[in-house]
Amino acid sequence: MDKPNISESIIQYEKDKNMNDTQFAFESHLAVERVHNLKSGEYEATPDEEKTILEYIKLHR
Repeated sequence: MDKPNISESIIQYEKDKNMNDTQFAFESHLAVERVHNLKSGEYEATPDEEKTILEYIKLHR
């Protein structure tokens, strides 16, 4: 099974919830700049960020 792509997970979650990066960052306790960087694919999530993002999305689906 393929590992979920963090940028795609964030984009799909924001689309499903009609949410912007600022709202996602605030609710998931990440910096908005970090969310932008992760979504752009320029940077990889740290293991802690990946865990935080995936847990947040799972809990709020």
